Amino acid sequence: MELNYKTSPNYQAVPRKQYTVRTVLNIMGIVFFGGLLLQSVTLPISLNSSGELSHIEEIKMSASDFLEYALFTLGCGILYYFLVNIYFLGEKWRKVFFIIITLLGFFSIYMVFYLLLHPPSH
Repeated sequence: MELNYKTSPNYQAVPRKQYTVRTVLNIMGIVFFGGLLLQSVTLPISLNSSGELSHIEEIKMSASDFLEYALFTLGCGILYYFLVNIYFLGEKWRKVFFIIITLLGFFSIYMVFYLLLHPPSH
């Protein structure tokens, strides 16, 4: 048995949409930071042995803790999107990107030593 496939003369293949690196990084940011904010809401909910949902009150965040966590997460998200999008603006902005990343790295190292010398009291 032989099959004869014929294509229509006016058939045009529709090309798939190509995602750029910038688009992929922006989508990843939505997933990461959206997941972090969603985690703060769903963390105290768990399943018990009979399969029922229950709240664990010991790990539930207070309103001020939640606000602090949400503001920190939103601040990190804004910084992430700012850095991703200025990286792709051109060569001049790429230099600004690397300067900001370098400053953040130095600040992180400084904070390690600062927190070793001045531990927070809990």
